[in-house]
Amino acid sequence: MEEKSDLIEDIIPILELRNINKKFDENVVLQNINLKIMHQDVYGILGLSGAGKSTLVRCINGLEKYDSGEILYEGKNAIFDKEYRRNVSMIFQSFNLLDQRTVLKNVMLPGEIHKDKNIKEKAMNLLKLVGLEDKINSYPSMLSGGQCQRVAIARSLMTNPKILLCDEATSALDPDTTNSILDLLKDLNEKLGLTIIIISHQMSVIEKICNKVAIIDNSMIVEQGNLYDVFLSPKTDVAKKLIYSKSLSTKMNDKKMIKLIFDGEINKPIIANIVTECNILVSILYADSRVVNDKIYGQIIFNLPYYDNDIIKLKKYLELNNIKYEEVE
Repeated sequence: MEEKSDLIEDIIPILELRNINKKFDENVVLQNINLKIMHQDVYGILGLSGAGKSTLVRCINGLEKYDSGEILYEGKNAIFDKEYRRNVSMIFQSFNLLDQRTVLKNVMLPGEIHKDKNIKEKAMNLLKLVGLEDKINSYPSMLSGGQCQRVAIARSLMTNPKILLCDEATSALDPDTTNSILDLLKDLNEKLGLTIIIISHQMSVIEKICNKVAIIDNSMIVEQGNLYDVFLSPKTDVAKKLIYSKSLSTKMNDKKMIKLIFDGEINKPIIANIVTECNILVSILYADSRVVNDKIYGQIIFNLPYYDNDIIKLKKYLELNNIKYEEVE
């Protein structure tokens, strides 16, 4: 039975959005949104402010009604009832804790609403899971931002959800605290089999723990796929803006450039070898690398050599050494 269940989870998305559309008066905020999120994905939805990210996540959890389309939960049309809400939980940028309740009672709240049993014991275990067992009698005002978000995460797990929505959950935190919260979320994804959807405008957040990403711009999904594919070969202007450093645009000119792509397998000094073996000097405009699923992915962009013979020599060298590259403008 377990093998059959695993097979179904590999085939049927835990959440699927089909042609979701949403307007506020005449303002289109979501247009033909199509996404498939598989069991135990950590799925990032990336976009600039005002792109429609938060409206999308509110449609997923039923806080906002969409005008047309459908949302499927485990292959069936999602009914935003009590059972669906138990399976889809959410954490927010502002934590949304109740100041008058202790940490323990904040975590217990969903259990109280659903009239569950043994909620105190469960809340204690969840606080231990997020590393706050020593703060059960503290109040939110006595905690740091990172601790408040850990309380919010523990509270979100009280209903044993299958999906956790994170709406800019680390935007109010400093970089070190952000990393610790993202590490915690990844740990929960692996230990609990939790599917996580992360809404963010920061590429650094998405690349830290996500395995897939969709980029939303002007109410539409413009790119989506495995994180390393989108990161290594962004196609749209907004994707390039989000992924590449801001300094790159200041170095661009009207010359053609070449981009070398490191796909997690290459482990040798490519640029140094080009200089020594091809006798070609290159001017690097941009270089970046990211660790995705414990492999190093990256790219280097530099101007093509001035002479045609050098260009031919360079391309031949890259092809003979199985180094992925593409010409860019």
